[in-house]
Amino acid sequence: MHVRRHVVTHRVGRLWIRRTDVAYDVMFAPTGNGEFRIKTEDGLRAFLWGATIPAERIEEAVAALRNDTEHEIPNVALSLEQMSKLGL
Repeated sequence: MHVRRHVVTHRVGRLWIRRTDVAYDVMFAPTGNGEFRIKTEDGLRAFLWGATIPAERIEEAVAALRNDTEHEIPNVALSLEQMSKLGL
């Protein structure tokens, strides 16, 4: 009997972003194991673009973070390779 194994190549979760006085901290939940610190708004845009977040969701997050200290982007699918490259 041949058993087919399911290989996990992607994880679905949410990106949680916290704005501090000096940076943006980004985490991927519930499966991420890292937190990435980004110094600038443009850096945050580039990071989210690298996570294949659509442009309108990136701008929504940036605008929200100008007024609030936290923002979540739900339903984000990242490959294990992307998570590694992004430090998440």
